[in-house]
Amino acid sequence: MLCSMASSKTLALNLFPTQPIIGLDTIESEIPFGMRAREKPTNINMVKAPVVITKAPTNESTLIKLQSGLIKIFYINRPGKADKMMSITSTDLGWTWKTPEVEFDLPGEAYYANQVMQDKDGTIHCIYHIFKPGNLGYRGRHLDLWYTNKKPGEKWTAPNMIFNGYVGSIRGFIQLKNGRLVIPMSESDTSRANKPTHGDTDYGLFQVITLNSDDAGMSWVKSSSTLKIPIDKNQVTRYGAVEPNAIELNDGRIWMLIRTNKGFLYETYSHDSGTSWEEPKQSDFISSDSPASTLRLKNGKIILFLNQDQRYDDNRSYANGGREALHAAFSTDEAASWKGFREVLVSPASKPVKRGDRGTAYPSAVELDNGKILVVSGQGEEASVFMFDQHWLEEKSQKDNFKNGLIQWTTHGSVNNGVWNFPMTMKGKLCIKLKKQSNSKLLELALTDHFSVAHDSVASKISPFYFSPKLLKITKAKTIKIEWDMSQLNSALKINGENIPSTEFHFSPTKYGFNYLRIKTESDKIYEAIEHLKMRPLHY
Repeated sequence: MLCSMASSKTLALNLFPTQPIIGLDTIESEIPFGMRAREKPTNINMVKAPVVITKAPTNESTLIKLQSGLIKIFYINRPGKADKMMSITSTDLGWTWKTPEVEFDLPGEAYYANQVMQDKDGTIHCIYHIFKPGNLGYRGRHLDLWYTNKKPGEKWTAPNMIFNGYVGSIRGFIQLKNGRLVIPMSESDTSRANKPTHGDTDYGLFQVITLNSDDAGMSWVKSSSTLKIPIDKNQVTRYGAVEPNAIELNDGRIWMLIRTNKGFLYETYSHDSGTSWEEPKQSDFISSDSPASTLRLKNGKIILFLNQDQRYDDNRSYANGGREALHAAFSTDEAASWKGFREVLVSPASKPVKRGDRGTAYPSAVELDNGKILVVSGQGEEASVFMFDQHWLEEKSQKDNFKNGLIQWTTHGSVNNGVWNFPMTMKGKLCIKLKKQSNSKLLELALTDHFSVAHDSVASKISPFYFSPKLLKITKAKTIKIEWDMSQLNSALKINGENIPSTEFHFSPTKYGFNYLRIKTESDKIYEAIEHLKMRPLHY
């Protein structure tokens, strides 16, 4: 069927005081980023769809929930001297935050990246990078990996270098059920600093390993497997296999996702607690050249964060597809299948940065006691702390009547193009009611399974579902209804109740269904052409 207020030490939105503090410059209280059209509600219980709580301290911060119930964000005082591990603390589930404090001094200049976790016994473990010159690293420079821990009631231990060389940005640190600590990481291979000659396979600069500890961090052993992934040589970067993230599954396997420049995350499994790993293979997850992150919920579900972004009219775009949108999906069957794929953080549309790291990538998340999900993510001016309700992620349908403008849409500066994200649906129905006399303003409609900026001149035409009402020369269109069923590998299109032959539109099946509508109009605003639209799943 078709149709479808706060003490001097605890601050709310203005997290950082205007007086200089260690590791941070003055930061404006205004938050023109993320799901920017949604205002922070008056209390935490009102949070449903993602809302920005405050700006993040800096890039690649780590968010953890301690056994005491405190929420902390760990970060490096960079920009700045990058010589201290800092933190901010929340006692009210991340709603307000206290002023920054120094956790411990670092043994040199650090990069942004850090990972912090608390083990079953309450010890807090922290890893981070330190720069130094060296010939084991990348072009004469190391980013050695260092480790420090803090047992309950004690001070932080002295810093200890646990890996000598150039370590890529660290995106994971877990403890297994058997007590082993596992650090997924990428290391540079100096022999691959330059592109290979004679037609040899180019695996890029980095390869993935894990560091494993069975004595609570006193000693570390490198995995027996070294994971390499051939690069896409047509892209700007040739990092190779980098920034892995891992999670232990209920059957004891460890599942790892690896960043690549190939348009997909790659995946691998370990059956022996990280000692060895299978050869990495392309996963089903479309991704820009960006890392993934996973979060296990108390109810057993897994949330996956990724930049499900691609760019088609610029093959050498930033991060091979961009980082304008961060998505979240969830699995109820130990990563065998996934649903959701909803936007949880979106870059601002105005004055995009042309150089330097930017966008929504590098998420770190925790589940709060009230079931909300708290996340820190983004780079540069776009780094944000945001929150959403996990049940929002599980919603199945979505509609928009434009009463709140384009709050649900991303345009990124495009005048007549818009992109609408809805819950990923294998079997679904989309109904669009056009405004009177608006049919001539609607040029293109496309459905797809990932994000591309609205002004991508190619993305719609190569989408899995595409058609142009303009080309059909329909002069009295009032309703457009699209139905799809990936299990049956088919779709249907009706305009004003009449079936449109499949020869007049393009359809091809996708792995998880559709979660994006792309629209091109002749008008300046999408709602000048469309009165309302609704997507809902179909069940057979």
